[in-house]
Formats: sequence, C-alpha cells, structure tokens
Amino acid sequence: MKNLRFCIILSLFSLQFVSAQNKNQNLLSVNDFDSKLKSKAVYQLVDVRSAEEYLRGHLKKAININFNDDNFGDLIKAKLDKNQPVFVYCFSGRRSGDAATYLRDLGFREVYDMAGGFAKWTASSKPYVSISTTTQPIAALTMENVDRIIKTNEVVFVDFYAEWCGPCKKMNPILNKLANENKNIKLMKIDADYNDGIASVFQVDEIPTYLIFKKGKQVWRGVGEMQETELREILSKVK
Repeated sequence: MKNLRFCIILSLFSLQFVSAQNKNQNLLSVNDFDSKLKSKAVYQLVDVRSAEEYLRGHLKKAININFNDDNFGDLIKAKLDKNQPVFVYCFSGRRSGDAATYLRDLGFREVYDMAGGFAKWTASSKPYVSISTTTQPIAALTMENVDRIIKTNEVVFVDFYAEWCGPCKKMNPILNKLANENKNIKLMKIDADYNDGIASVFQVDEIPTYLIFKKGKQVWRGVGEMQETELREILSKVK
C-alpha cells in the first residue's frame, strides 16, 4: 500500500514538473514568438487585451478576445480550435500568461505566450497594424523609466489610474492642483490598464492606488477617492 501511495505521489509530481517545464518552454521572447509564428503554416493569434487597446494597435492577423470579459471562456470555445497552435499576447505579459494557462487547462495542445507583450513588441520596432484614427502614442512606461523617476526626484507621488474609473476622474483635478502648488513633488500618473506589468510589481489591486516615495523609498500608500484636505495633510508630513 505504501509503495502504491509513493508511486501516485511520484506520478503527480512528475506531471506538475512536466507541466511547468512545458509552460516555460512556451513563454517566448518577442523574437522567438515572431519566428515561431512564421514557422507555422496554420496558427491562431489572439490579442487578449481590451477592444480599445486592440484598435490602437495590434499584430497583423490577430483576433481580439478580451481576457477580462465575463464570457472569455465561451468566446475561446467558439472561436478557437484546440488542435491548432495558439499564440497569445497582451500589453505586458500578465494577462496573456493567465490566458495561456486557462487555454492549457481547457485542453489546448500547443499554446505560446509572448514575454513582455505588445509593449516589448513595439519597443523592438516590430510591425503592427492600427485601426484607430487617433495619433495617441502606443509606447508604454518601463520599470527602468519608473525607477529612474523615483530615484532622481526628492518626492514622487505615483497615481495608478484607469480611464474607466469614476473616482480616478474625480481625483485628477485635485492631484493636478496639489502638484502645481508643490513644485518639489513629482506627480507620476500610470494607467494601470496599459501598464499592468508595472502595476503588478507595485501590487496594485485597486484603482485608484497612490504611492509616495521620498528619496527613493516608499513612505505612504493609499487607495480610493480621498478628500483634498486629507491629501494636503499627508503631503505636508512627507515634505
């Protein structure tokens, strides 16, 4: 009986190891992702970002299935073939990583995820197509940019926001006003949707989220809609 239990445990461990190994092998750099796409005669390329992000710019031949849609699973089953290779990407890699895992759990045999996402793709001067008529830039912040700003300014107030967020819109004029009144404070606004990798690094789970850094170190964190007087008091203590 003990030998049987040992064999079962060993088999489960082996399956988990193989699964993790396959996942790592199928997380491809931008160049490898591009090369793998070109090597396939038939493939399914899926952009798992929002429709707005997709319209601004996406890889040629990619279809858009938003990972955050409630019916994501139903759309996947309706539009994709489990027996054909699937290539997924998002903006920075977090959503596509979750989507790739979800696809494998559904039984898709060959799933490839692009490390660094569309941000890395555009930063590598790879081609993309756009349906949008606006000229809004696609380039994203990088952790190197954020780290440099935090380290080269005495006090940095970071505002993680989203375009769809009501409280964010209410807070925007207050934050701008306080930044204009306090020239020694650098206000850095980060769209959490377009920079989800950076939001993940700072463990941003709610929008809006605020962080204050002084001399490169985080000294305060807050979330949600706040009163102007409350923020003034916090900033006065930090200065």
